[in-house]
Amino acid sequence: MAIADNILPAVASPPGEFLADELAERGWSITEFAAILGRPPQMVSEIINGRKEITPATAMEIGAATGTAAETWLRLQDTYRLWRLGQDKPSTSKVSDVQRRARLAELVPIRELIKRQIVPESGLEAQERAVCDLLDISSLDERPRFAMAARRANQEAPLVPAQLTWLACVRRAASQLRVASFDSAGLLSLATQLTRTVRQPTDLIGLPRCLAEIGVRLVYVTRFDKSKIDGAAYCDEDGPIVALSGRISRFDSVLFTLLHEIAHVRSGHVGYFIDDDIGSPSTSAIEIAADDLAQQWALPQPLVIDAPISRAKVLRCAGQLGVSPAVVVGRLHHAGKLPWSHLNNLVPNVRPFLEAWSER
Repeated sequence: MAIADNILPAVASPPGEFLADELAERGWSITEFAAILGRPPQMVSEIINGRKEITPATAMEIGAATGTAAETWLRLQDTYRLWRLGQDKPSTSKVSDVQRRARLAELVPIRELIKRQIVPESGLEAQERAVCDLLDISSLDERPRFAMAARRANQEAPLVPAQLTWLACVRRAASQLRVASFDSAGLLSLATQLTRTVRQPTDLIGLPRCLAEIGVRLVYVTRFDKSKIDGAAYCDEDGPIVALSGRISRFDSVLFTLLHEIAHVRSGHVGYFIDDDIGSPSTSAIEIAADDLAQQWALPQPLVIDAPISRAKVLRCAGQLGVSPAVVVGRLHHAGKLPWSHLNNLVPNVRPFLEAWSER
């Protein structure tokens, strides 16, 4: 009599029919069985005729009387109840909507997309259309093509929904930008001079225009919750795209992340490079190469600062090198020559200037 878990039959019988068979096999009448249970005959009759459901207490009593498991009777009752609900159109429609909302939640951070007004707040069909449009898919069962071309330093870790959604937002933002033809030599020149020309947070504001003039689309998309992502670089039919998330919005980190992504483009790396923990030790040859280039561009000359390192010495070194003090502090932090808690007042938070890119 057991019904397999998670499988609903095309037609289900009320558990009372199975109980009637049990009584018939034993030659018991309803009155006799009621006496065995210590229950009124009317209750047994209502169960057999499908007018009363079997409760956990009743299931235990029936199991004890017939030598069967109480779980069997509860399973039969639940199967029949679920089958009945499955015949009810309002109920099945509600269940279908639950499944669709669950699929949306599995695929993208839906609440954040609603908050960013990328997906409408209500209307399930409208929400599905908006998500499909964002991910460039025809149905929610389809895997975005660009996700299959995405590469991370840790290839064993697939893109999580928040990272996939971030990349989709980057693609959408980049598709709306028009830039000049790509100038590889111009990109190299910009990279080698970046830390000497962007010395104040306000200098960041003009970077999208500078990169557009050499054919690179620079995009800022705030990271989604639960997405550990710093930036990305890739090329499409219209040229290269560099994107930043501002996950770490220290001036030095933003500049280094930008240089790291430019290194991917300049080196001709193919695919979508999704970067997190930029600058941390990596086993990926491509990421190591991008880090090395970014470090060389950021500070081509070695730092010469005698211990103990002080604010005055950092300012003097930065002036000699022609870079922001934040770049010097960042290099000292990463080299382990200065505790991470020291001289952070020389490293401004530049998130407002990144956000200005999206407003232009």
